[in-house]
Amino acid sequence: MAGGNFDAPDAGQSRGGKSYKKPARRGVHIDMTPMVDVIMLLLTFFMLTTTLSAPQLMNVNLPKGDVNKDKVKLAANNILFVRVTDKNEVFVSRGKEDGSETNADKIGMKELSPRLEAEHKANEETVIILRFDRKSKYSSLVDVFDEINRAKLKERRYAIQPMEEKDKEILKAFGGY
Repeated sequence: MAGGNFDAPDAGQSRGGKSYKKPARRGVHIDMTPMVDVIMLLLTFFMLTTTLSAPQLMNVNLPKGDVNKDKVKLAANNILFVRVTDKNEVFVSRGKEDGSETNADKIGMKELSPRLEAEHKANEETVIILRFDRKSKYSSLVDVFDEINRAKLKERRYAIQPMEEKDKEILKAFGGY
């Protein structure tokens, strides 16, 4: 609340034989209590809402041990390659028994989850190798993980690797890069 001091002016003082009237001072008083109350309520509201909405994280269990000693041997036909290019295009191919790969199919991000389900249904021992180009966006990595989580897989087994030159050559043969 604001208030004013509107007292009657002084009758005047004499100074050296002359009398003059001192101008009336009109002071304004602002009551700060309601404003402080509102600020405290806002501060309390923001503090409670920020602490109650914790960010959602995805738990990734990384293996422990020595990489050189604990190598996992996989059959080549159990590997499903998911490659993401620097233009955020997704290519999927399956390994063959002779060590080569099937044709790399370019698919949309929304088509990845049904494709993973179909590949996993055909071979339940499927291990997904995710290879990302260094220039691909971080959001594409998050989108791929979201699609893996949306896929109804009994077990999610995957590895993340950077894309190598041989991957780029494979994708060039199938219309990527």
